[in-house]
Formats: sequence, C-alpha cells, structure tokens
Amino acid sequence: MWKETMKTHILNTDMHKKYPYVERGEGIYLYDEEGKRYIDGAGGTIVVNTGHGIKEIARVLKDQAEKIAFSYRVDFNSRPLEELAAKTCEATGGKMDKAFFVSSGSEATELCVKLARKYHLDNGAPSKYKVFSRWHAYHGITNGALSWSGMYHRRKDYIPYLLDFNHIPPAYCYRCWFEQTPENCNLECAGALEDVIQAEGPETVSAFIAEPISGTSLCAAVPRVDYFERIREICDRYDVLLILDEVMTGFGRTGKFFAFEHFNATPDIMAIGKGVTGGYYAMAGAMISANIADTIADNSGNFGPGHTYAGNPLGCAVGLKNMEYLEKHKLVERCAGMGEYAFKRLEELRKHPTVGDIRGKGLQIGLEFVKNQETKETIDPQLMFSQRLHDEAMSRGLIIQASSGCNRGQSGDMIQLGPPYIITEEQIDDLVSILDNSLSVIEKEVGFT
Repeated sequence: MWKETMKTHILNTDMHKKYPYVERGEGIYLYDEEGKRYIDGAGGTIVVNTGHGIKEIARVLKDQAEKIAFSYRVDFNSRPLEELAAKTCEATGGKMDKAFFVSSGSEATELCVKLARKYHLDNGAPSKYKVFSRWHAYHGITNGALSWSGMYHRRKDYIPYLLDFNHIPPAYCYRCWFEQTPENCNLECAGALEDVIQAEGPETVSAFIAEPISGTSLCAAVPRVDYFERIREICDRYDVLLILDEVMTGFGRTGKFFAFEHFNATPDIMAIGKGVTGGYYAMAGAMISANIADTIADNSGNFGPGHTYAGNPLGCAVGLKNMEYLEKHKLVERCAGMGEYAFKRLEELRKHPTVGDIRGKGLQIGLEFVKNQETKETIDPQLMFSQRLHDEAMSRGLIIQASSGCNRGQSGDMIQLGPPYIITEEQIDDLVSILDNSLSVIEKEVGFT
C-alpha cells in the first residue's frame, strides 16, 4: 500500500489534489485501493464502451504478445492489422476503403489532415493547405490538432505555437451564435463555412474538420439533422475534403456504429479512436474513402508520415476482439436502447433550477447548467460549478466528466456522461439518483436553493 505521507512523482493534472488509487474495474464499476466502488459514468473519457474487466479481451493481450508484440510498419504487415483494417472499413458500410492505425486521437486527427494534404498534392492542387474547423470543437492536444480545435481554455497557453487557421461558429442549437432556433434558422452556422472559403480563396483550402456530435467541448451538442448535408454540399462545391472526427463517437457510442450515420452525409476522411479497443489498448486511426486512396495510389503511390506504434499487431488484435465482443453481445443496439432510458430518467433533473439543457445521442449525453433557465445566463465561472459537481458526485461514487467554457470560452458549465454500453436500467437509476443528490448539494452551496 502506498504511504500517503510519501511524495508522489506523478505529474498530475491538479498538482494540489489528492487522487485515489484505482485498483480494478468490473463491468461499469471501478474500485480504489480502499475498496470504494464508483460507477464509471463517463467511461473514463468516453473510452470504456464494452466494460471493465472483460477477460476474453484481456486474454488477447497475452496471447498476441506471446506471438509478436511489435513490428514496424515499413517492414511488415500483420494479420491482425489486415483483419482490423478490413473490419473497420466494413463497419462503415463501405464508405471508407483504407485505415491507418496509430496510438491516440490527436495522432489520428493530425494524420487525417496530412492525408488531405497528400490527396491535393497528388491531385494537382498543391496550393490547397488550409484546414478550417469550428469554435468549441476539440480535435486533440498536439500543436497541429490544437490549432484546429476551438476550446479556448485548452488553446490559450499555447497560442504562440499554433497555426493560424480559420474557425467558424459551432452547430450549437441551445446557445446559437446567430440567435436562431432549429425551427426557423437557415443553417447559418453551416453557411459560415462557404463565407470563409470564399474569403480566403477556395484554391487555398484543403479540408474542413468537425465532430459529428460534440465531445467535451460542447458536451454532446447535436446539429440539426440536415446540417452536414449543407456542409457536404459546400465542401463538394469548392473541392474541400470533409474530415469527420469520430474519435469519441465511433464504435457505437451514439447508438449507431458511426455517428455520421445519423446524418445524410459521408466524410472523405475519418478519425477514429477510443472505442476501437474500448480502453484495453491505446489505439486510434485515420480512414479514407476509395477516391482518396485511389488518387494517392495512382499518382505518388506513397504516404510517408509514420508513428512508431502505427499498425501495432498487439493493439490490432485487441481491437478485433473488442469489435467481435460488440457484435456478439449486440452492444451498439443496447447502447441505443439504454440511451433512450437514460434520457427519460435524466429529464427528471429539470426540476433543478440550474439544469438548462439535456442533449446527445445514445450514451453520449451532455447536461448544461445555467443561472437562469429562461435567459440561459451562465453561472459565474468563479464558482466552478461543474467541477464542484464532479467532485461531489465522485465522493458519492459516481464519475462524470466536467467541462466549461461553452459560452464563447468565457463561461458556461457542463458535464458529459458516457457509461459502458453494458449498463442496466437499474444502474442508470443509481447514476441519476447520485447525480440528483449531488446537484442538490452544489446548488445549495452556491445559493441556488
């Protein structure tokens, strides 16, 4: 047992906070060294889709490591790599044709942008290099990925290192930047993409990257159903590639295998991650359509960017087993059903004066908190409402993800929920009960009740 008086050599996110030590996981639960049980209501960072402690997935790590744990992609392919690439492409309904696996979502989104650049080079349009994105988006923490991310508080310390590419307003119906409602808007948030393409010159624009359903930046904000149709039309008009970031939404999280299936639009390039292995191995990837693949193959025939663990056979074997487990237990369908039940139960929280919005798809769920439900005025950021709610819930045995800054980066409190798909109705009841009680405590502390 670690002595609490000993100095930690871990560089923690909060260097003044005392963290419990996790010991094991089982199903939707985590247990710390003291034996306390927590509902993993966030699935880590929306990663643990199949659940904790699945022995048949864990066993693959041992079996594959005994065969071959590492090989370099320049020298070898492997059967696990070949099979996982085929299976993930098949899961897109044939919309994607090739996959390149790496270790993290940040690597994956950067790889997507490099693939877009490579396509334009091989397609005879070398002037196309700019990548546009949205404010309140998050595509990773490396400098490139952070450049086209739009989370103010994650960007602000590193602005001197970031590329100066354009961002457009988010598809954020609850707090629309154009002061419209989904019933009467003309998709101004999508039309803004055409404005910036024209303003900067279509001949310079390579790609537009977006999350189909927002992650922690806007906690599961869902665009109007025809939003991506309009985006797709604009991209096609100006020979701009559409990159969808499905690092969080992919592999069933929204109740469909990929979130783009909720919309009548198909990406040219897609980032995947998190759910590829469900947390059992660090893996992500980039996928491309046949058109992109054929254009590169018929011209240079080469894509050079690489990462040490790209296509790692150990991770690919785990990814295959994870996908097999999802299919065998019909967990994507279960995610959709449990999502419906969760939203029904969460609606009961609207009795709280701070609950402004409840949104999402499947088991990617967000709640936004406000000072005034009618005006949507945000809570004073000095109160750190969402972080205090996270801490209170965790003290009661529930892990949630806290986020802030949804009001143009300056204020706004949210949480995101993303439990494993195996969660039951009874466990959802427990989750909502703890969240209900935690909200009551924090609302009282900050003077709302």
